[in-house]
Amino acid sequence: MNRNKKFFLTLFGYLISIFLLVITFKDTNFKKVFEYLSEINPFFVFFALFLNVVFVLIRGIYQKNNLYITTPNIKTKTSVVSVGVALFYNVILPTRLGDAIRIVFISLKDNIKKRRLLPYILVEKVIDFLLMVFFFLIVILIEYEKHLLSYLFIFLSLSLFFITVFLLYIKFNKKIINFIKSIKSTKFNKILLEINYEAINGMSYFKTKSQIAKSLLLLVGGWLVMLCIFYILSYPFVNQLNLPSYSAIYFLIFSAIALALPSAPAGIGVVHYGLYLAVQVLMGGDIPSSQIDLVAALIISLHLLIFMLDVIVGGVILLIYRQKSNIL
Repeated sequence: MNRNKKFFLTLFGYLISIFLLVITFKDTNFKKVFEYLSEINPFFVFFALFLNVVFVLIRGIYQKNNLYITTPNIKTKTSVVSVGVALFYNVILPTRLGDAIRIVFISLKDNIKKRRLLPYILVEKVIDFLLMVFFFLIVILIEYEKHLLSYLFIFLSLSLFFITVFLLYIKFNKKIINFIKSIKSTKFNKILLEINYEAINGMSYFKTKSQIAKSLLLLVGGWLVMLCIFYILSYPFVNQLNLPSYSAIYFLIFSAIALALPSAPAGIGVVHYGLYLAVQVLMGGDIPSSQIDLVAALIISLHLLIFMLDVIVGGVILLIYRQKSNIL
């Protein structure tokens, strides 16, 4: 049954990718697109590669800082390598399975229960999403436009939903436990109760002010580095399209949201369409037909380079680590 679900989810992801690729590039002249792509500056790409390494280091330390109270035996090296591993596998596998491999890697390397790590990954994703909302609020404050308010409303509604579900889960946990115990299958009961126990214990991540301050600093720092990567790689095309200087924030937010959808490996299709919507919003409506090829060049180059950087950085980390260990 699990294999069937995985097969259908993967198939669904590929179908979504194909559909969105057709929508995004239906009017594109690819001959012109490749002419535009020749303008990519190799120096910018190498600098972005360096920044991607910095991002992995920051996120590894960030993860270690968040987990050291609930799982004190996690090592900094393991945490950093796990982020690189997740980066690599998220690109080459469909439906963002890299984070599941990150859990397996940490569990095998530092002998930590997978069920304790799973709640952390979910909480981490929610925190990242809330930071995206914060970035979006900055854009609203920089340049107030009515057409942005609908997107802000969606972000805030989703944030409120996640926070409400989290608080309800904590508040009514005893009732959840009683419901689990009422299920007739003893084996199923045991698994669910253990997951619930690990989830509740595992959510007590932040205990001290210094830990919280360090976590916020690393969180914002990591995503600012990623924002710089988006800015550097998109700048030549943003300049030609006369888009605002803060366009990279849109590209980062829209691509991050797009990756929440099932897709082919590397977010093919969904990220392209997310970036297309970002450009559309920045232009205040429809993209002029005279600029569609330049927009396509921006979308293709930015998506390709971002994920190539992930493959290179994550792949090198994985290869180096494999020389010293048989894990993965």
